[in-house]
Amino acid sequence: MLKTYAYPKYAYVQPQEQKDRSVARYPVVIVGAGPVGMAAAIDCRLHGIPVVLLDEDDTVSIGSRGVCYAKRALEILDRLGVCDRVVAKGVSWNVGRTFFREEEVFNFNLLPEPDHKRPGMINLQQYYLEEYLVDRCVELGVEMRWKNRVVSVQRMSDGVRLNIETPDGTYGIEADWLIAADGAKSPIRKQMGLEVEGKVFQDRFLIADVVMKADFPSERWFWFDPPFHPNQSVLLHHQADNVWRIDFQLGWNADPEEEKKAGKGHSAHQGHAGRRARV
Repeated sequence: MLKTYAYPKYAYVQPQEQKDRSVARYPVVIVGAGPVGMAAAIDCRLHGIPVVLLDEDDTVSIGSRGVCYAKRALEILDRLGVCDRVVAKGVSWNVGRTFFREEEVFNFNLLPEPDHKRPGMINLQQYYLEEYLVDRCVELGVEMRWKNRVVSVQRMSDGVRLNIETPDGTYGIEADWLIAADGAKSPIRKQMGLEVEGKVFQDRFLIADVVMKADFPSERWFWFDPPFHPNQSVLLHHQADNVWRIDFQLGWNADPEEEKKAGKGHSAHQGHAGRRARV
């Protein structure tokens, strides 16, 4: 993990239902304290709805992950009350450049008109966004239960019952409404036979967060077939704390573990990419 960020550890508290051996019922229970789950929890509280938020971990996401927030996302974050912090910490950008080998072949400006409230895009590591959302949840009175893993869900005629595992054992609660925000491979959706329509983009990428001080402009740079990574693509984004996100396309048949282990010269490519971009 990068030394530019200190990962918080949120306290586990034994649930009251477990202490009392009771089964309480809540209007809304949300599983998954990622951006989607916390956004839903905040929205509930802004509408005066009590909510319990369960997560099996006790910290924010590891690595930059979702890093680019466009204007519509920023509008939503404004409504949730965290956008000022996101914009203040993040890196603003409006211009994107595309290169074929070493030649710039296309560029765009997401904000051609002045006086917009927010920039076209903000780059910010997902762990910062999640930290800000946690703070907002706590401020609004969301009951956040860390180290609470949902092991099963039973449908009822008027709601659901959840069986939950904690460091102190198991317990159960009921909910009028359950929001499953537990990831793309959601165990809850699988248990309940709920399908999510989507498409698989058949490719593999090596994503690196690199700490470096550079005087490059805060723009999105994308290369097709660059000399430092032939026959593939590379994407470069500037993030907070002088962290640069570099995405190397590997191809669908690449072995991700082998690529990470050997490095395949990617560290050298990172430096070369920066030098070439400045030419």
